[in-house]
Formats: sequence, C-alpha cells, structure tokens
Amino acid sequence: MPIVSRDDLQRVLGDLDDPKVIDILALDPSLSDLEEAVVVATGNQDLLAKQGHGISPTAARVAEILSADEEDEEEGGAGAGR
Repeated sequence: MPIVSRDDLQRVLGDLDDPKVIDILALDPSLSDLEEAVVVATGNQDLLAKQGHGISPTAARVAEILSADEEDEEEGGAGAGR
C-alpha cells in the first residue's frame, strides 16, 4: 500500500492544521480511507451504504479527527451567551 503524504492529505482533505495532519498520518491511512472519511465527514455516509460498502475503522477515525473542530465550536457556541 502506498504511503500517504502530507500533499495527499491536502489534495483529498483540503487545508488542515498541523495537529490534525500529524494525528491522521499517525493512523497510516490509505487514499481510500481518506476518501471514505470525506464522505462521512460531509454527512454522506448513506452513499457508502447504498453501494454496500461500510467504512473502514481508519476512515472512521480520520472522519472523527476532521469533525473534531465542528464539535468544539458547537459546544463553545452554546455557552457563549452566558
């Protein structure tokens, strides 16, 4: 399996901050894992299900990393008016 580089991450996932890049590269994902993670992170996991294709554990973890900022913003935004 080819090694995924930082350039591959940027091409498939877009601009990411360094901690996310490090966390994702530590998982040793394939390009397929990255592509699946994008599908899941954008809320389109039903596309994979319709194809009879489940998400790999690595892709699921990448999707969690990608969506971590969104979850933090939602939590922080809820208490901002206090």
